[in-house]
Amino acid sequence: MGQSFAGAPVLTTTVVAVRLSLAFVLGALAGVERQWHHKNAGLRTHTLVAVGAAVFTIVSSLGLGPTNSPMVIAAGVVTGIGFIGGGVIMHQGPTVQGINTAATLWTTASMGLAAGAGYYALTAMTFTALLLVQFPLQWVEHWIDHRSEQSR
Repeated sequence: MGQSFAGAPVLTTTVVAVRLSLAFVLGALAGVERQWHHKNAGLRTHTLVAVGAAVFTIVSSLGLGPTNSPMVIAAGVVTGIGFIGGGVIMHQGPTVQGINTAATLWTTASMGLAAGAGYYALTAMTFTALLLVQFPLQWVEHWIDHRSEQSR
C-alpha cells in the first residue's frame, strides 16, 4: 500500500479484492444460518450488507467522498443498518420476531467495516462470536426456555 499525492493511501487491486472477498464469504456464511431458519433477511441480504459496509470503508480510507473520516462513514453505515434492521422486526400478538435477525445484520455490517478497513483478525473474531451466539447460545436459550416452561 503506497501513498497518493494527496496523502490518501493507495490500495492495490489485490488488497481490495481480499477485503471484499472476506466480507463476501463471511457475510454469506452469516446469512446461511438465517436462511436455514427461514428468516426475512437471509443469505443475499447478509452478503450485501457485509460487502456494502466493506466498500464504504474502503472508499472512506481512500479519502474519496465528502469526508476523509472513516468514523463518519462507519456512523452512516450503522445508521443505515438500523433502518434495515427495523424493517425485519415484526410484532405479532404478544411476541416480537426478527430481533435476532436485526442484530445479526448489525453484526454482519460491523464485519464488513472491519474487513474493509483491513482488520482481518477483528473480522474473524467477530464472525466467530456471531457463530457462537447463533449456535451454542441458541441451544442454551432453548434449554432455558424448556426449563422455565416446566417450572410454570
